[in-house]
Amino acid sequence: MGLFSKKEACPVCGGEVKGLFLIKIGDKKTLCKGCSKQVSMQKEQLEKATPEFIREHLAYRQKNAEAFATHTWTEKYTAIPGFTMGLDEAGQAVYFIHDALGDVEENPVVFSFDRLTGYELYRRKTKLDGMEDTGAIPLETGLSALGAIARLANGDQSKNYDTFHLKLTTTDPYWPAIDFKIDFADTQLHGFGGFAGEMQRVCQILKTIARRESLTCVH
Repeated sequence: MGLFSKKEACPVCGGEVKGLFLIKIGDKKTLCKGCSKQVSMQKEQLEKATPEFIREHLAYRQKNAEAFATHTWTEKYTAIPGFTMGLDEAGQAVYFIHDALGDVEENPVVFSFDRLTGYELYRRKTKLDGMEDTGAIPLETGLSALGAIARLANGDQSKNYDTFHLKLTTTDPYWPAIDFKIDFADTQLHGFGGFAGEMQRVCQILKTIARRESLTCVH
């Protein structure tokens, strides 16, 4: 390509394509920075997306922004590393901010309660909780093992971490399944008043919503 070759235009808006961390869609077309920042959908959909599909998606994302601004977010959970959840219980909606959903901090992905259809919680590959389980989220078993890991960390710094996977299924056309990977260090596990407590509350809320049960007992 010559020095003065014509630069590629964004296939969606026609804008200039430049910068880092840009999104590619079908036929290896690259979106501009402005369009890339608005996109939030599963990778499998992006790989075959057409410009027309992305335009429809951006219109959907604009409606999402309007919904986010309209709701009254009475609860916000931020203690979980790399994860934020907001709750509007009266308005029957939740929003999420996490790398799994893309760069959505300015326009968090909003789900009405009736769109959440499934819930599972894993510690690495071990399932801790799911839709079929009733009662409180059994984090204590996982955390007792984590305490042992924390003690080992004094002699082996490679052991002072662990991973949860919070998995949801929805009826959203762009996010039928979500895997929130949550990595944390032992220093973030100081009883149920800190990270562990917030993780337990968030999981209990999401499971209760997916099971179509009242949130009254969660608070």
